[in-house]
Amino acid sequence: MENRVIKLRNIFILAIFSLLPYPAALTDDAAAKLSANSSWSENFDHAQRSGMPAKWSKEGAKLGVPMTVCKVKDSVVQVLCSKSTGGIAIAPKVDLKKTPVMRWRWRVKQYPPEADGRNPAKDDQPVAIYIGINNGMLKKQSIAYRWETLTPIGVEGGTTYAKILSVHYIVMRNVSSGTGEWITEKRNILKDFQRVYGKTPDKFAISINGNSQYTRSNTVAEIDFIEFIPEGE
Repeated sequence: MENRVIKLRNIFILAIFSLLPYPAALTDDAAAKLSANSSWSENFDHAQRSGMPAKWSKEGAKLGVPMTVCKVKDSVVQVLCSKSTGGIAIAPKVDLKKTPVMRWRWRVKQYPPEADGRNPAKDDQPVAIYIGINNGMLKKQSIAYRWETLTPIGVEGGTTYAKILSVHYIVMRNVSSGTGEWITEKRNILKDFQRVYGKTPDKFAISINGNSQYTRSNTVAEIDFIEFIPEGE
């Protein structure tokens, strides 16, 4: 009789738990939705004939190095590197004083092996999002939000390309963040530019880039959406 009571109690407990929500399963679904208060958003629903996202253009070409391919598939943009560099860019109309936070969802499916942004000979990333501004006729300043391989999360550094583009990079993720797992990020672009360059951008460009030229590898990453939202949302 006692065993029967215990069994019935366990069945009742399981039935109750089956009615409860599962927060872990819902977390990414909730994060996958665009905000109703975004001033600008890109969810990669539309593509050009080339497969590149609508209204975006190629950028970052380097003589003698193949271009990274960025193409729309199933409403995400794939960043496909094959011993390549470069990516795509767009100039959104965003008032950073009103919507200073960039929010985006991304994942990496294949990493450049042994890549490390601290080492110029291995400075490859499967995906990075750049926010860039013009600083005069021949000078550009940019902040790169990178998904690295070995570079520790939270590391920041600086580099200059072709004596024209100054880049301050911030490592958001690395190989410890997993493979194939969607992650949603938020970053206050206005505060970052004020801290790094002492400026409040009124115009800027967004670039999506992938690099595998130094490790001579093939990499795959994807971005689901990018948007700009108010602080505190």
